[in-house]
Amino acid sequence: MDNVNTLRQQARLSRDPRFDGVFYIGVLSTGIYCRPICPAPTPKEENIRYFDSAIEASAQGFRPCLRCRPDSAPGSPAWIGKETTLKRALGLIQAGFLQENAIPALAEKLGVTDRYLRKLFTETLGCSPKQFALYQQILFSKKLLHETHLSVTDIAFAAGFNSVRRFNDCFQLQMQLSPTQVRRKKTHHSDAICLMLSFRPPFNWQAFHDFVNTRQITGMEWLNDNSYGRSFIYLDTKGEFTATLNPDKHAISIELTLDNPKYLYLIINRIKRIFDVDANQTVIDTVLSDVLSAHEDVPLGVRIPGVWNVFEAGVRSLCGESIDTHRDHVDDSLSTLTRVVQCSQTYLGGMENVQNTTYFPTPDALFSALSPHGEHANGAAINDINETLGEKLIAWAKFCIEHPDLDVQRDFCDSPLSSQQEGYTLLRGFGLPDLALLLDDNDETLNDNAKSRMDNAIPWRSYLALTLANKDN
Repeated sequence: MDNVNTLRQQARLSRDPRFDGVFYIGVLSTGIYCRPICPAPTPKEENIRYFDSAIEASAQGFRPCLRCRPDSAPGSPAWIGKETTLKRALGLIQAGFLQENAIPALAEKLGVTDRYLRKLFTETLGCSPKQFALYQQILFSKKLLHETHLSVTDIAFAAGFNSVRRFNDCFQLQMQLSPTQVRRKKTHHSDAICLMLSFRPPFNWQAFHDFVNTRQITGMEWLNDNSYGRSFIYLDTKGEFTATLNPDKHAISIELTLDNPKYLYLIINRIKRIFDVDANQTVIDTVLSDVLSAHEDVPLGVRIPGVWNVFEAGVRSLCGESIDTHRDHVDDSLSTLTRVVQCSQTYLGGMENVQNTTYFPTPDALFSALSPHGEHANGAAINDINETLGEKLIAWAKFCIEHPDLDVQRDFCDSPLSSQQEGYTLLRGFGLPDLALLLDDNDETLNDNAKSRMDNAIPWRSYLALTLANKDN
């Protein structure tokens, strides 16, 4: 047995949650594939086959375990490696790109040929990009069948299918079970959608809490010792969620309310990014431990605290928000940001909430609120905003209106953001793990040794920067 499979055997025998989603186990005697944390009796090693991904196990004829539910495993397994094109492709697919576009369009956006993209997926995952996208939709719908009260029809459309018949056919083909067979028990009706998002430990919730605590917008976000929630707008849908830490199950419980579940698949992916649940923290912390001095008292397990979208991250950065933990700086940026958000509420165009919930403005709403060509509902708040900042916010809103796919394109060319603001926007808007832009080249405290340490943290420099910021907090 090679070293990799020896490690995998040890991980499955101990049901080590740090390897959840990193690999999967196919059991020859049952034809089922499981997560390494599956509570079922442990099979003999000779009956085991190891797979790097769930779709690889499915392609070999195994069906998912109904007990450990591979649909609930964290993502971002080890096989992604450092292949930038594959990472971008997976990100676009998770954002729903292939639900409205064909493979050639995906290849063009990635700057590669259709043939190369198909070869990359086949050699890495054993399937085509379209097959991968379809399987993710099926796994998501299976999760909804297990955990929510949504009807099969609602689940079909929420998972990105255009018809219930196609959903049923694809589900049966992939799962070797029908949707009604998976939903074996009745679910209690509730207005809220409740889901569990698994993560690999450790998860430094205190670091996440402290970071958000000094940057939360009153009325739009809420926070206590073990939960965080916020309101949001996604296209023509509005909603809110509260996420509660469940450390015993290595999961975050999500309670979500929506006025329409049709974008649920894409919304859940955004919530996952806010908490960085797919991070392989064992790998990240191993690198950071080597970089940090042995005698430094630095808690690991820090996640990248995301926001709803790249537009919001850019507005926050323009208002002065950064990873800086100095209280005066944080208070000033939050005060400015709050005024910007409040003055935009009137311009949300039918998105107002009767219970006075505050929403982060859309680019159109912010542009209308700050535009010198219209009357402002809250002139006092506008007047308090620095004129130069107002011009930059208008320019950023206009830039995002003109680039509606910015959440997947990541092209800030000709935007009003400075290089440091771009870094913060990429950090919180995309959750990019390896940002050198977080360094301030004008900071005299960043000597050659500090910069060398940051270089040694590649490809996890974002996590090192947040870990060090958390240390100084």
